[in-house]
Amino acid sequence: MDVLLSRILKYLNGALSYDDDYKFCTYIVEHYLEIEHMQKSRLLAEAGIRESSLSAFMRQLRGTSHWETFRTLFVQDHLLRLDQIRGRMLGIKSQDLIQSMEKDMSDQEMLDYVSCICEQIDRHQRIILVGALYPMSIAVEFQTDLITFGKNVVQFHNFDPNMQFSKKDMIIFISATGRAMKGFLSSRSDLRPEAADSLLITQNPAYATEEHKISDFVLKLPGKYDGLNFNYQLMQVFDLLRIQYYQQYYLG
Repeated sequence: MDVLLSRILKYLNGALSYDDDYKFCTYIVEHYLEIEHMQKSRLLAEAGIRESSLSAFMRQLRGTSHWETFRTLFVQDHLLRLDQIRGRMLGIKSQDLIQSMEKDMSDQEMLDYVSCICEQIDRHQRIILVGALYPMSIAVEFQTDLITFGKNVVQFHNFDPNMQFSKKDMIIFISATGRAMKGFLSSRSDLRPEAADSLLITQNPAYATEEHKISDFVLKLPGKYDGLNFNYQLMQVFDLLRIQYYQQYYLG
């Protein structure tokens, strides 16, 4: 059975409109570690949703319309997810995963760079994932684990009025060619994406050079615009990021 967070992300990542259910899900993700002690009155006021909408959506998610019962089930599922993460992480080292990866740098350089990216993820209040449908589906485990650790990690949605970027945000662009990021910066300049720090995960070597660099950090993967190879590499990258973040910040 899916834990509550997984059910919430299924709705949130596939949402099509800015309704009460979407507001509830984004609020839960943003305040994930506060939910255990949160009163319903605070949630309703800060999320800006109707009580009837909250009751109906809780019933869909977990079969109850009572906030206290929902909150108890939420905490139980949170602890279950933590146990699952601990079980998966036992005996796993970032260095071992790096050794088996395709990369254009040494193992130590890769470890240092991933550690630097995790540092950036930790210091920003919100992480926004931008990319095509399939890369976004690959990122869900990364998203779920980091939310469980208390980080606000969401996928970009055009209809969300809160997607105005600031220095508190970090945007992770996923684009084999880099065109998606370049197009986003041009077409959504109204959101001030330049105000946020950014990471581009790509196979395009041009965007790793100072002359053509369009992001603060670039994780350039080997290969050239091979969709299958790029997607497989993304699985490894997101596994590496969540393992390193767990070891570097959650355990540390």
